[in-house]
Amino acid sequence: MPAAKTASSKSTTAHTRHAPSLESIATRYHARLRTLDSTGDSLSDGVVVPALREAIVEGVLASGSRLSEVQVAKQLNVSRTPMREAFAQLEREGLVTVLPRVGAYVRSVTLRDVEEIYTVRAALECLAVQLASERITSLGAAQLDDVIDMMRTSVDAGDAAAYVDALDRFYAIVMTIADNRTLQQSHASLIGPVRRLRRIAMAQGGRMRASFEQAVRIRDAVVNGTGDAQDLMREQLQRACEAALDVLKNAGK
Repeated sequence: MPAAKTASSKSTTAHTRHAPSLESIATRYHARLRTLDSTGDSLSDGVVVPALREAIVEGVLASGSRLSEVQVAKQLNVSRTPMREAFAQLEREGLVTVLPRVGAYVRSVTLRDVEEIYTVRAALECLAVQLASERITSLGAAQLDDVIDMMRTSVDAGDAAAYVDALDRFYAIVMTIADNRTLQQSHASLIGPVRRLRRIAMAQGGRMRASFEQAVRIRDAVVNGTGDAQDLMREQLQRACEAALDVLKNAGK
């Protein structure tokens, strides 16, 4: 097992040189909430959670940095009321660590974390594609085709962030087709912690296209019931794990 290293930045400031600010991200989500005119979306669901999620994934909030309720609420232009609920949701997604009587922190990811996450993901997602192969419907096949088109568009545009979003949608559809709630809930918490590493990895040397081509093979195996969906998924996740580990090791240099 490799020695544990964190992806923590040497600085714990909330901004990176080329990244947008948390305030600008929040402004966009406030505007979206007003445009949608959705009374059903709370500030927590409509602004706080998605803004913090984006800021963490994009590196605007550095790994290991403390999330002060007062400061973050001010940056998001909201009261402190939704903050605790939002931190709890992000903790369930694996993006935040909440320590009782201490506070909330952006979760740091170690080499060991990456290995353990991908080991469990492989077990869950291999089971998911097997179940999906047995339960696939015409609607499920159409949904997979739609997301494959989204992934292809992202690859052609060289947009790693959009590709990872579409790939996560692909995995979510497979989970839905598999129709196992316990499986879905267990899987959901494994995506967040390595999301930023995946985005960085996808932008490097042909990784995105290779991932896409393997996803197409997985789709074909699930829809056609060829029996090799689990092997294909295992290969996909092994390569993803290696790429994420490389990103983390390079960040520690």
